[in-house]
Amino acid sequence: MYLFKSPGALLCLIGTGALAYLPAVQAAPLTLEDAVNRALASDTWIKTSQFNESSQRSMGDAAGRLPDPKFNLALANMPSDTLDFNQEPMTQLVFGVSQMIPRGDTLELNSSKFEQQADMQPLLREERKARVRMEVSQLWLDAWQAQRSIDLIDDNRALFEQLVDVTTSSYVSALGRTRQQDLIRAQLELTQLDNRLSRLQQQRDMASAKLSEWLINLEADDAEIPASSAIEFPTATPQLASSDAALEQVTSARRFIGHPSIQLFDRQIELSRTDVDLAEQKYKPQWGLSASYGYRGDDAMGSDRADLMSVGVSVEMPLFSTRKQDSEVDAASSRVEAVRTERLLKLRQLVSAYENAKAAYMNASDRIALYQQQLLPQSHEAAEAALNAYTSDDGDFAEVVRARISELDNHLALIELSAQQQKQLAQINYLLTSVDSEGR
Repeated sequence: MYLFKSPGALLCLIGTGALAYLPAVQAAPLTLEDAVNRALASDTWIKTSQFNESSQRSMGDAAGRLPDPKFNLALANMPSDTLDFNQEPMTQLVFGVSQMIPRGDTLELNSSKFEQQADMQPLLREERKARVRMEVSQLWLDAWQAQRSIDLIDDNRALFEQLVDVTTSSYVSALGRTRQQDLIRAQLELTQLDNRLSRLQQQRDMASAKLSEWLINLEADDAEIPASSAIEFPTATPQLASSDAALEQVTSARRFIGHPSIQLFDRQIELSRTDVDLAEQKYKPQWGLSASYGYRGDDAMGSDRADLMSVGVSVEMPLFSTRKQDSEVDAASSRVEAVRTERLLKLRQLVSAYENAKAAYMNASDRIALYQQQLLPQSHEAAEAALNAYTSDDGDFAEVVRARISELDNHLALIELSAQQQKQLAQINYLLTSVDSEGR
């Protein structure tokens, strides 16, 4: 005796649990674009960089000024026996001033160095924004993937619950050909489905918690901290915007010269050249000017003594050896070449990362097409065939369950591939970020 009186009864039961991707109704879903915009608006690092830029420009203005002059006041040659200011002709009240003049173009170069450091901050901000877009996009996609997988399993869990109920009733009433192993298999698949659901919920909560860190605006005292469990996601598959050249065939590394990280290396090279120029200034003399005025009292007869005035010039220069200066210039020059090498390595990394991301993106696109055009229709047909065979007393119940699990796995794999495809596109967009020569 069969479990169902007609094949249509079982077809109707399992057909109601077909793996259709039904979107859930959500009140206020957090879109990918909203998440990125909120993260950029809440990123306090940007303001930190702006303050650093302002600080360095102010320091550059200060570095271009002459050092403060030194003033001194002294009582010179006072007789120790009588402490009489008028006793000795050399006793003086001396007022002096001295001024050091830095070597060569040191002042201008020091000022230029701070300006160059300040000019790097806009590039750092552009690189930060591009990286935030990539990281937030990938976190959002991780959470979206987990949530859509949960929704899909929830939509189809009722089917497996009905299978357990039907097989249990049939087995207890001794109707049909239901065996104990069919009941155990149906219960096992439902338990495994619950375990998978629990694991996906953990993945979603972890990804949402990391995403929430980017969405907290700490500037407002009454800012609300978004709860990761309260974040809702849209049901539609996201489609990241990309540049026109996102998937072009890159034949030259020059395509990445405009990337903020490469522009930063260019600025560092300029900064290192300034260090070389500063080191070369130490070959030049450093001048010092001094002047003093000495007031003397009257002599013992009451006659005036002439006051004394002194003017002097001092000079500091490597007259006998320049080994110290040579070493400093060599060190600065080596630093320029080191930065050049680091720039080439970074350029190579960008090219390699782009090729890898592009290959992964194209592979995901091909696999998505394969799932949509072949695997999903074929797995659905296989599930229907297994069901028809079982209801015609020509198949096994375990095969029916196995076919439905395979169909579910294919739908979950398609969700994962869609997320992976967009994550690769987010990385490609980061790698193709370009700024002008001013870094604005």
